Amino acid sequence: MRKLFSALFLTFFFFAFSVAATSQVVVKSDQSSRLANGDPSTVIYQYKFENERFVVPLQELEFDGSGHGHFRFKKKESEELVNELSVSSPVLFQIQSLFSQLNFLSSQENYQHKKDFSHLGTVTITQTQNGRERSVRFNYSDNPAINQLREIFQNIVTQETRFFELETVRATDPLSTPAQMRMLDDELRSKRIADPNRFVPLLKDLKLDEGVPLITRNHAERLLQRISKGK
Repeated sequence: MRKLFSALFLTFFFFAFSVAATSQVVVKSDQSSRLANGDPSTVIYQYKFENERFVVPLQELEFDGSGHGHFRFKKKESEELVNELSVSSPVLFQIQSLFSQLNFLSSQENYQHKKDFSHLGTVTITQTQNGRERSVRFNYSDNPAINQLREIFQNIVTQETRFFELETVRATDPLSTPAQMRMLDDELRSKRIADPNRFVPLLKDLKLDEGVPLITRNHAERLLQRISKGK
């Protein structure tokens, strides 16, 4: 009886070990397959803007194919700040489409205009995918697609900067929120915000926040209505 029990135990043990080993191989195989097939998360996009003359001389975005990453910036005489970033699906689709249109990784095109406009600041755009990487650096270009890509990246920077400033002022200096709201209003009107819906949760909170001036609460309500109408 004891021998029969031992035999059954050993059989069960080897069976369980075999199942675990097989499951582990399947997981690894599935992960390798996703990477080989170009899993979107293996794509990295980077954007850097530099101009020592500006109040904010450095602004940088880095995110993967799912839109997750970081926004880094530095003001003069201040420490560098890094915030988490999540690029919305519609904006991400525009970016991916433009990189495809440019055939960015395989192209040899020099996007820099023949004239130097370095006083405007220098832009560096990078794409990394499946072991390949390409960076381009320019201050002005007459290529429509690269200019559109640059504009979208810069609109993300403007969006994340305003979101950070508005949240910070709300927490530390509520009386200054009306000025921040006016700037956000101007940026929305001039289409310099990549994804206006980014502000919807914050504006809903501000609309009900009695810790900020009434003018801020009323302005938040108006902006929510405009965003909902797509204006």
